[in-house]
Amino acid sequence: MNRDIVLKTLYSLLGSFQFFDAMLCELTACISKHGIELAVFNKLMLRLKQLGSLGQGASKLDGFERIDETIYSLHLQGTGFNIRILYAFLPNEQPVLLLAFHERSGHRRTDYTPHLDPAKERFLSIKEAYENE
Repeated sequence: MNRDIVLKTLYSLLGSFQFFDAMLCELTACISKHGIELAVFNKLMLRLKQLGSLGQGASKLDGFERIDETIYSLHLQGTGFNIRILYAFLPNEQPVLLLAFHERSGHRRTDYTPHLDPAKERFLSIKEAYENE
């Protein structure tokens, strides 16, 4: 599937979720032209439904993880892909998708270190805009 179709589909799936624009580009790069698009879309749709209905409580489910006091991880895994999306919650408890990356297979535990600071910076900019509305 080409990049433009992947982008349009992601916009549709994300619906009312707030996200950092660069996260969408990162996620698109992880899945475009790899033959995994439909499987990722199906898994993403499930995870977003869970996140939307359970909010912070979703971190107790398989496929979600609390990383620190602010940042959480949504895990999309299947044949040929292992993608993480870092997210946080605004003061109104609305989730904000911040950063996506492809995790290398074979890792027992994900190393979030290189991704935490950028995710936190993105969250601060979104939170600041939210508070100034």
